[in-house]
Amino acid sequence: MYFVLAFADVNIALKKPTKVSSTYDPKIIEGNDYLCCNSTYAVDGDKTNLAYIQGDFFCTVAVRVANQQSWWAVDLQNVYKIDVIDIFGRTSNDLDQLANFDVEVIMPSCSCNRWTNLDEGDVIHCHYQATAHPRVTITCPPNTRGRFVRIKRRDTEYLTICEVEVYSDTLNSLNKSDSSRIVTAYACGYIGYRYEGPVIGTSVADSNVHCTLICFTETACAAAEYDKNTNVCTLKGECMIETQSFLFPDNNKDVFFI
Repeated sequence: MYFVLAFADVNIALKKPTKVSSTYDPKIIEGNDYLCCNSTYAVDGDKTNLAYIQGDFFCTVAVRVANQQSWWAVDLQNVYKIDVIDIFGRTSNDLDQLANFDVEVIMPSCSCNRWTNLDEGDVIHCHYQATAHPRVTITCPPNTRGRFVRIKRRDTEYLTICEVEVYSDTLNSLNKSDSSRIVTAYACGYIGYRYEGPVIGTSVADSNVHCTLICFTETACAAAEYDKNTNVCTLKGECMIETQSFLFPDNNKDVFFI
């Protein structure tokens, strides 16, 4: 079950949670200690410092491990209709490796173990042509929807990314005098279930939809649990044990993950 909300047409990947297959550690690999390679650098919004600065390197670097493919992913923290993905390298040489990349938009299976079930979800490939430029703009197929964007090497070499920007497909004008436009986001609902997650807060809501809308306004909220008998809306955070289910049947409750 899904509900549509409006958001500004902005870079929806900015400062969102990220993960990388294995982070390059210069202290271990080179014997040198400098700032480098954290997965969050790819969504910090800073494209001015993409070169080495006094030994520091503010780009994401995934090291190769055995015969595994290197990858980087961002959790957009909601499901969006995605139109364009921009990837920036330090130089055009960094993006020459894009010939060996897959760019994926992933709609995960609807559960709380989000990082661990990427390959269980629906994957849409966004195709592109590599260029001799430090920026590559990728247009996704029409109606591409997902919560995660993953960039994965097809081979087993290092992965270097300096910045990733994700933009949603614009759908409408907010009003005739406003040039801002809206994108869509969704909540995945379980009717007749409760969720055993950490409680962020409670309030009274008019309906399960109202409860879900309240959850959208709280940054740490991962699920809205609505009690149909008492109209109590309980906002809850992420489950802590990724491999364990925290959903339990309860006819008095509805749960909506965002």
